[in-house]
Amino acid sequence: MNHLILGAFYDSVNKNVGPTLMWVFFLLMVIEMIYVMVKYLDSHDRK
Repeated sequence: MNHLILGAFYDSVNKNVGPTLMWVFFLLMVIEMIYVMVKYLDSHDRK
C-alpha cells in the first residue's frame, strides 16, 4: 500500500512539475510570512 501511494505521488510530481513547484513555494512563502508576522508583531521593546 505504501508503495502504491509513493508511486502515485511520484507520477503526480513527474507529470505536473510546474503546479507542484508552485504549491511548494506558495506554502513556503505562507510559512515565512507567518514567521515574520509573529517575530515582528509580537516583539516588544525589552531593555
